[in-house]
Amino acid sequence: MIPANVVKAGVVLSAVFGAFSGVAPSMAQQAASDVAYVEAVSGRVVAAAGGTPVLVASLDVISDRTRFDLLPNSELRLCHYHTRRFVTVTGPARVTISAERLTVEAGKEAEVSQESCGFALASKFQGGFLARGVSHRK
Repeated sequence: MIPANVVKAGVVLSAVFGAFSGVAPSMAQQAASDVAYVEAVSGRVVAAAGGTPVLVASLDVISDRTRFDLLPNSELRLCHYHTRRFVTVTGPARVTISAERLTVEAGKEAEVSQESCGFALASKFQGGFLARGVSHRK
């Protein structure tokens, strides 16, 4: 028979090694269902994924089968991963996005840019300073 303290130590060690072994399965599944990201948004655009409506902001990552409601005088520009193109939709419109396509259910057709785009990747660097148009020379 194995002593209880040996079993507890084995459980603790497996939990510790499991925590450092990589990305959690739920995070990996979420990344696989990402189909686009928001490049720019103006006006009020509401996204509904999983039944919860939220206001859309720039750099939001979009999951598969997300529905957007664009109010009048609003615009949504996103990068669709499958097509690797920027897509722009103006309101009022109702749009559903999936991994394969963007479907406009009501409103004007989406404008597909000739400009290519790619996946939004997280940086492995922390902190830093970014300045544009600023000279540090004296």
